[in-house]
Amino acid sequence: MENLSETLKQQAVDLGLCHPWTEAWGDCDQQELIDKYKKGIDFCIDKQYPSNEFIKANFDRDLLNANLIFVDEYLDCNMMPSGIYILNGECSGSIRFAPWTAATVYVRHTSNVRIIANDFAKVFVRLYDEAEVETEAEESAVVRVYNRR
Repeated sequence: MENLSETLKQQAVDLGLCHPWTEAWGDCDQQELIDKYKKGIDFCIDKQYPSNEFIKANFDRDLLNANLIFVDEYLDCNMMPSGIYILNGECSGSIRFAPWTAATVYVRHTSNVRIIANDFAKVFVRLYDEAEVETEAEESAVVRVYNRR
């Protein structure tokens, strides 16, 4: 049986992964695979790769959440830090960003979330599929939503 890294590499190659990424893949642990996922998020979104079911079956949820990746989860996140957030599947709830943070939030599939940006935060939301988002910007915060459907 192939390991997780080899399985994901083969799936990506079958979907058209470019030669430089294929050559540089290596034997990755879960954290390295998560790093690749975030770095190559445009490819992953375009190809719907890997599936939400695959992610839930093969990745540690606590590790995913520590990397700001959520799949089919209720979110009640308060004073979140800067970073890249990826909400897959049927996420719901709210994310409140701390003052002075900068974040990009990918809201996908059928997720429906509320995003609140506190004092002077800058939040850029990329909306995909059938996802919905409600935003609130407090005290000179900026929230921009880009509809990528």
